[in-house]
Amino acid sequence: MKTIIAGAAIVAAGTVAGCSGSTTTVREIPVAAASTTHAAASAPAATRTVTAPASSAPAATKTVMAPAAAGPAAPAAGVSYCGAPADQGGITVSAHVSCPFAENVESAWESSDGASSVTAYSPVTGLTYTVSCGASGTGYEVCTGADSTWMEFPAAPAAAPAPAAASGQFGSVSVLSASVTSQQQAALAAAPADDYDSTDNAPVSVSLTPTGDNTYSATATDSDGDTGYGDTITVSPDGSTWSDTGMNWSGPDVYVDGGVTDYWTTPAVSGYS
Repeated sequence: MKTIIAGAAIVAAGTVAGCSGSTTTVREIPVAAASTTHAAASAPAATRTVTAPASSAPAATKTVMAPAAAGPAAPAAGVSYCGAPADQGGITVSAHVSCPFAENVESAWESSDGASSVTAYSPVTGLTYTVSCGASGTGYEVCTGADSTWMEFPAAPAAAPAPAAASGQFGSVSVLSASVTSQQQAALAAAPADDYDSTDNAPVSVSLTPTGDNTYSATATDSDGDTGYGDTITVSPDGSTWSDTGMNWSGPDVYVDGGVTDYWTTPAVSGYS
């Protein structure tokens, strides 16, 4: 039997058997104490939640301005010169670039008619390298490659290829000059006396000046003081023949209209061989 008394908890301490009635010994435990013990065992640990305020300041940013396009930058230090600095017609190179290689790069770039990438041989290392080239914006060409390779040289226009020399005999200027001289000598010797009167058949000397595309400007003199001019010589593409427009002659042996000094033109020839 369990009896509850207000204000206290009654706990049975023992029971005496063999009696018709039960006798119970009780011990009183203060309610407060029991309650305190229960609370301590079952109450959860106190916690505190702190909510950080939202930051009102914006995140820090860094603005980087893109540099103006001004071509490849020169190395900061350690440059040297091949012949002279680039602004004096030479080549400026970074510290470890040899001049023979830089000169081969410049030659390759000029031969490529200004390509953006050229390949050149280095006599120092015995290897071939490819570099990228571009205008610096200041009148110079800058070529760069691996391992900080850098060089700068004047961006002069690539030279126009020379016309192919004629393969025939008149591809030689001296042979052509001798042939024109012989032709003019024969033309003057055959001239009518009222056009060209040279009793001693004066020797002729011809001079040729190249004007491009296998053509020459021809002038001449003879031993009597006459002069020839205004003749254009054209050599065939294969160099086997030549033609001209006729040489104008003036001087003491040239007579036209009854003694009035004038000029006379030797006949033009075509396919002279």
